[in-house]
Amino acid sequence: MVNNWFISAGLFSPGQIAAIVIVSVLLAAAVGVNIWLIFLIRKRGAHKMYNEQMNKQREALMNRLAAMRAGAPAERSGFTFPMMFGAYGKDEEKAKAEEAAEAAEIAEEEKIAETADEADEDEEEDLLDLEIVENGRVVRYDRSYTARIIQSDNDLKGRYSELKNYIMSYKGMRSRISWKKEIFHIGRKNIASFVVRGKTLCICLATDPKMFDGTKYKVDDLSLRSKKNKMPCRFRITSDRKTYYAKELVDIVAAGFGIDRTLTYTPQDYTLPYKSTEALVKRRLIKVLGDSIPDFAKEDALAAAKRIHYNRSFEARIIQCDEELKGYYSTLKNYLLSYSGVSVNNTWKKETYTANKRVYAVFVIRGKTLCLCLALDPQQFVGTKYNVENLGARVKNTKTPTLFRVKSARKINYAKQLIDKMFAETGIPKTERQDVNYVVPFTSTDTLVRRGLIKVVTLSKKKEENADVPYTDGFAGGVSESARQTDDNGGVQSEQSVAEAAATAE
Repeated sequence: MVNNWFISAGLFSPGQIAAIVIVSVLLAAAVGVNIWLIFLIRKRGAHKMYNEQMNKQREALMNRLAAMRAGAPAERSGFTFPMMFGAYGKDEEKAKAEEAAEAAEIAEEEKIAETADEADEDEEEDLLDLEIVENGRVVRYDRSYTARIIQSDNDLKGRYSELKNYIMSYKGMRSRISWKKEIFHIGRKNIASFVVRGKTLCICLATDPKMFDGTKYKVDDLSLRSKKNKMPCRFRITSDRKTYYAKELVDIVAAGFGIDRTLTYTPQDYTLPYKSTEALVKRRLIKVLGDSIPDFAKEDALAAAKRIHYNRSFEARIIQCDEELKGYYSTLKNYLLSYSGVSVNNTWKKETYTANKRVYAVFVIRGKTLCLCLALDPQQFVGTKYNVENLGARVKNTKTPTLFRVKSARKINYAKQLIDKMFAETGIPKTERQDVNYVVPFTSTDTLVRRGLIKVVTLSKKKEENADVPYTDGFAGGVSESARQTDDNGGVQSEQSVAEAAATAE
């Protein structure tokens, strides 16, 4: 080794040796740079191919949506979801049956919207979860998202587990659970979230809900209430068919974010066993609130424990609401009737104002809120101080698509401005009219039942499961098992007193 060094030192001068070393380092660096460049070029090419693939898939998805808006059937839209988006495998006969069921469901939704019953969106978050404890006292519960999943029915749990597995199968997807919802995100980007409204699982997606106008995806636009909502596209999952639609919506949103699924993902069982309210209170998944509870809400909770439901008419709701709401109602009713030729007509669920055989305004009550529905285009109020909701986004045939919630004296002034604008567009003049006091005194439920303004419905087992009634699983003693048993003669019993209804149920 030493001899070789001496031989090399004898053959080359120090300058030559230094030059050889420098050239060798440069050659090695050149080889390394070439290898690095080849790697980058290959990676860039793969990334470019992936982007082109994702763009083609997104373009195909958008073409499919455009075909749906144009009225083309889904199978003729020229697009089939690729394997990376999940092959759903629906046979033709089942697909046709589901399309017929969808058409019937849409027709039913349109019929409901005609009565302005679509106005209860916000109140879903403010529903009182009431239960009766051992001493007969009514308490209020604030259930967390986890508690609602735990105490939901098996159908909801199954759809939740299926959809959660589908969302989590995307690369890099993570989930986190808060008190009211479960959020799915990749890094800092929120992709979707789950919430439970009543007995319905809803998925909220980070995409523009307007892109689904005119398609089979009947989504709600939450941005009409909160412009800062990062996931404004809400879809209600009420059946297996809607679960299938939800997967398609997830695919569309994923294509927009440029993410794909992991083929090696292993599904997990996310269903949770049922737990009693008492156990969930101890686990701090349910909070017991000390807020005051309205008398009629207590009556509803006590009635639900005996399998009785009160179906209140619009007039009964006005009679039993608080004095503030009555004042708002009286003021706006006088203002509407001050316009020439406007007449009022009461039905069971609403109060309608017409002129020249055309409906201009509708009053409905949702929870503790007076809602005014007007024959105005809600799109003209986007970005204004009038925080209106678009009922027409869900059902096109509603005659009063602009919904405005009257919650304060300032909102009264806004409502008057909307009414003025509506009648100005149709040329109906305002007249001088003496105001009438439409504030009515409170009347008990028993009296309103006898007057026919409240119907008493005795729930059979099937109706009890589907009715929007409070939980009664026996916290601190709760309701006895005998009170939960099914009445074989259950059905509708109207025009009877509360005492008679309770005696019948017992």
